[in-house]
Amino acid sequence: MSAGPPLDEGARAAESAWPGLAWPHEGLSEPGPAPFPAEGRGATAPAHEPGDGGNGEPGFPPGTAWWAVPGALVGIVLAGLGASVGYALTDSKTSAASDLLGEAGLWVAMLGTAVFVSRRFGTGSLARDYHLAIRPKDLVWGVIAVIGALIVVQGVLGAFAGTKFAGSNDEILTQQKGNSAGLVIVALLVALGAPFFEELFFRGFLRTTLQRRFGGHGAVWLQAVFFGMAHFGEAANSAGNVSVVLAMFGVGVVLGYAAKLTGRLGAGMIAHCLFNLLAVALVL
Repeated sequence: MSAGPPLDEGARAAESAWPGLAWPHEGLSEPGPAPFPAEGRGATAPAHEPGDGGNGEPGFPPGTAWWAVPGALVGIVLAGLGASVGYALTDSKTSAASDLLGEAGLWVAMLGTAVFVSRRFGTGSLARDYHLAIRPKDLVWGVIAVIGALIVVQGVLGAFAGTKFAGSNDEILTQQKGNSAGLVIVALLVALGAPFFEELFFRGFLRTTLQRRFGGHGAVWLQAVFFGMAHFGEAANSAGNVSVVLAMFGVGVVLGYAAKLTGRLGAGMIAHCLFNLLAVALVL
C-alpha cells in the first residue's frame, strides 16, 4: 500500500487540479478559501485578478479602452471652457492663463478617466493597475528612451523638410517669447504636467486596457496612434499637422515600449520631461 505523496507535493497537486483553491501547507489538511472573490452572482470560478491581462501582462477586460472616448470628449469640453475663461481674464487667446486653464481641463479628464476605470474595473490603485511608479534605474531608461524619441522625431522631420507637410508643435512656447512669466508657466506645463498626465492616460490607462485584446506589442502601437492623433491641430499650418502627428506617433511608440520593458511609467515620464525640456531650451 502506498503511503501517498508528502504533504507539500499533495498540496501542489491539489492546487494544480483546483486552481481556485489555496491549500495551506502548515497546520491544516483541507483546502482553504479561494484567494479572490468569485465573479458574478453564484459564480464558483475565481475572479479575474485586476492587472492580469491573461497573457502574462497587465491588462483589463476587453472593451474597457472605450472609456477613452467619453474621457476625450469631456477633456475637449473642459479644455474649451478653461481656455475661454483664460481669454475672458486676459483678453488673449495665446496668454499663459489660457494655456494653463485649457491644459488643466484636459488633464482633469485624463486623470478622471484613469481613476474611474481603475475603481470600476481594477483594484482602485493607480500604482497596481497602471504601474504608476518610478525607480532610480528609470533615470537611465528615461535617457535611453529620450534619445530614441529624438532620433525618431528627427527622422520624421527630415523626411518632410522643405515640403508643405513640415510642421512643429512648439507654438505654445514660441508665442510666449518676450513674456518671461508666461514662458515659465508654459514651460512648467509642458515639462511637468504633460509628462505625468499624458503618460498616465496613454501609456498607463490606454495601453493597459488595450493589451488584453491586442497583446503587449499591439497595445503599444495602438496607443501611439491615439497619442499622435491627440496632437493634431498643434501645427501653425494645417498641412504641417501631418509631420507633427507622425512624429508624435513615433514618440508614443518609444514611450510605450519604455513602459512595457520596464513595467513602470517612471521611465516614460522622465523621457517625456527631458524631451519637453529640450523643446523649451530650443525656444530660449
